[in-house]
Amino acid sequence: MRNSWFAGGLFLSVISSAGFAKPSVDELVAASAAEARGDAMFAYDQAAWHATDKFQEDLRRQGVDLAKLAAQGFKGYIVEPGEGGQLLASFYAQRDGRSFALARYRVTGSTVSGGGLVEPDSTATLSLLALRMIDAREKAIQQMALPDHALCSNSPANTLVLPPQADGSVPVYVLTSTAVGGVYPAGGHYRFDYDADGKLSGERRFMKSCFPIDYRSKDGNTLEAVFLTHLLDPQPTEIHVFVQRNIPISLMVGTVSNNAMWSVEAGKVRYVRDFPK
Repeated sequence: MRNSWFAGGLFLSVISSAGFAKPSVDELVAASAAEARGDAMFAYDQAAWHATDKFQEDLRRQGVDLAKLAAQGFKGYIVEPGEGGQLLASFYAQRDGRSFALARYRVTGSTVSGGGLVEPDSTATLSLLALRMIDAREKAIQQMALPDHALCSNSPANTLVLPPQADGSVPVYVLTSTAVGGVYPAGGHYRFDYDADGKLSGERRFMKSCFPIDYRSKDGNTLEAVFLTHLLDPQPTEIHVFVQRNIPISLMVGTVSNNAMWSVEAGKVRYVRDFPK
């Protein structure tokens, strides 16, 4: 059986009828930007995920364990634009003040189309873009160590770095990771923006509280959508889009400042209606 939209013990059916009010141009533009940014986040996250699986497979095949990798100064991964619309995922280490690739993979969607471990020679050189993105990632991790940057699970945070945007800034997302299967965190996510000089130009938290989305079936009932309120923006953000792309149900987002209801489904943001007054 498929249930009605449900969240936090309240059926969304209480929002039965309301007058339709067209969102402002600014809100619609911001919603469209959220779609595009959330879609990019999902693509880069997918590339990192599938490249990580291949990287671990290659390490096992070569008999390389994590202790040896740590001794090489392994730090993590970075994903940057590749040729022909592909993404390039590089797993890198740092030693003697130098960052270099241990492996790199070409990814299209959810498919790793090539790449592998690399020898520590000239082929291990990282691009200037990758180095800039790595620098931003490390600064964001340091920023997260400051007060008022709590996560919503005890699992290590995920980092997601996008290439420079139209304004030249590099956005770094530090995301609460999933700790329980079938439960996805909607809260505990942050963005840090670094300008062309590598300085922090802005940061934000996307939700004031933790909101774990439990989409597991209960008593034979399967959720179709989950409802949450959003206080910080008059429209859904890229985090709403990214979260929804990672769960098998739709999101219904109620933005409090303008009394509006939005749907996020298949990565698309749509205005639904105003809340009844």
